[in-house]
Amino acid sequence: MTFSQFHPVGSIPPTTIARYESLVQPEVAASWRQYGAGFIDAGYFRQVDPARAAAMVGNVNSILSASVILFTTAMADLIVYWNEFYLVMKFRLGEIHTTKISFDKLVRLMEDVPSVEGGPGYRDVIWDQQPYPAVRHRLGVPAFEDCFMHVPLLRMGGRGDPAQMQVGGIWTHIAIMSQLTGPLQITHNLPMPIEG
Repeated sequence: MTFSQFHPVGSIPPTTIARYESLVQPEVAASWRQYGAGFIDAGYFRQVDPARAAAMVGNVNSILSASVILFTTAMADLIVYWNEFYLVMKFRLGEIHTTKISFDKLVRLMEDVPSVEGGPGYRDVIWDQQPYPAVRHRLGVPAFEDCFMHVPLLRMGGRGDPAQMQVGGIWTHIAIMSQLTGPLQITHNLPMPIEG
């Protein structure tokens, strides 16, 4: 397993890896050891220290207390491992998307692969990244523990206008969304590309 590009911001302590490695697929712990915490590719995805992430997110969601946080996104999503499933917690949408795949496949799905037909690519269809590209052009890539925030929140009447989005701390933003917009619902499986 390799990321096409990885920009480290710090190591993940051996004590943290020892604490969590029995709870995740072996490739996850190998990734923690090899890469540490940092930005993947151009900064949309971030591999995080699971102990720090758990401490920062607190108990905003009951699933989080029983899962391992692996990644965040620049749009304040969390990708966690829970009971042999990867859950993509999209707080801005109020949704959780699930999948039961290998870690290697999950990482491949993070690549910015365009559709064969010229339509939306992986990051649009699978990860709902819009309007990230436009906001990144306007504000730059958020810092490692920052994210883009919809103003107002999407679930409180926001329209997803890139010109209205702001940068803020991801953990605070997740807590605010959880408090103001209610619990997330498991809605569907993560959409997978058709492989030829």
